[in-house]
Amino acid sequence: MLDWVFGNRGKRGRGKRGSRRPPVYEKAREIAENGSVKERSRLAANESAQPEILYYFATDQAPEVRREVAQNPGTPLQADLLLAKDVDDEVRCGLALKIGRLVPSLTPDENERLTTMALEVLDILARDHLPRVRAIVAEEIKRANNVPPRLIRQLAEDLEEIVAVPVLEYSPLLRNEDLIEIIARGLKSRSLVAISRRRELEAPVSDAVAATGDPEAVKALLENTSAKLADDTMDRIIEKAEENKDWHNAMVYRDDLPVRTIMRIASFVSAALMEVLMERHKDNAGVVEDLRKTVRARIERGDIEPEDEALETAEERAKKAFDAGALDEPALLSAISDYDYAFVRHALALLADVPIETANTMLNSGSGKAVTALAWKAKISAPTALIIQEKISRLRPAAQIEPDANGGYSMSEADLIWYMESFFV
Repeated sequence: MLDWVFGNRGKRGRGKRGSRRPPVYEKAREIAENGSVKERSRLAANESAQPEILYYFATDQAPEVRREVAQNPGTPLQADLLLAKDVDDEVRCGLALKIGRLVPSLTPDENERLTTMALEVLDILARDHLPRVRAIVAEEIKRANNVPPRLIRQLAEDLEEIVAVPVLEYSPLLRNEDLIEIIARGLKSRSLVAISRRRELEAPVSDAVAATGDPEAVKALLENTSAKLADDTMDRIIEKAEENKDWHNAMVYRDDLPVRTIMRIASFVSAALMEVLMERHKDNAGVVEDLRKTVRARIERGDIEPEDEALETAEERAKKAFDAGALDEPALLSAISDYDYAFVRHALALLADVPIETANTMLNSGSGKAVTALAWKAKISAPTALIIQEKISRLRPAAQIEPDANGGYSMSEADLIWYMESFFV
């Protein structure tokens, strides 16, 4: 029992710091008491070292030794309790990373004393005076459901955004009531954006975010297709939308818009987005006709120029540019910056020499590798491929394929070819 709580078996080492056989006890004790800093540090990093030796290292005079033992998964929790209050910042940061990863992995079957002590260490670190320590804790437990809700609430209300943001965006332990209360107390933009990005955000919380009027938070809310928006919340957003052009694209691409909202949006968005509205609602002939009437009315009052090429279909504009040899990477980036996403889709299909149906299937697949393969086939650079994943396919960062260190494609050519071919099977 004591071995399980105090020793390294209960801490379940990850095998990255070395589990080599430690010196026999007498030799280990000699090193701990009289060895050089290098010798003590090496022994302090050994997961299999005797628990009492590791505990002894928690009070070693050399911070290098304490840093090693703080990061060692085999260190007894009693030692971690000492290290959680260490004067050296790096000691506490290393410990925060280790404990932050340990606690979410604990199961209900784990020894109760082990769990209690681990949470005690976590609680001390979550109140550390150094924001970096608290931020490490927040990042590691942001998705955990086995930590005290009060601790999560504490991190969510932290004045430092690097601490609050991960928990506000991901923690399943924050209730709607918690989020609304936190919003009401006033938040900086990044923290509000984090709440806006929560998956399956409920309508009352969405309404609280919209009520702040924060431009970046509202944009993130509109882009979050899983967020529920009540009609009156959307009305509140639209009242300020004409002056916030960054919201327009996200509004047009939402699937939960009533007809009256669609028509209000059509009164001020660009011609390119008018085309998107008509394409997205083409199955409703009445809506498309009303949108065409709105276009004509805006042309008559000079809001949209009749010769504006954006009134052509995206397919027509892309084909015209392609035939003229003007369909290149700068043209794609320009279209992306103008939220002309339908044009980008047709442009990629032409540049990659694939049917638009195939291009759309790849872009809508939710796979960063598929989108990257399409961009590669279109002879687009890897950095622009990343922009396409984010803006056109709207992939979350975890699903995106980033360029390699030199700005090239990080996927092998064989993989890129395989992904292209897999969509023609």
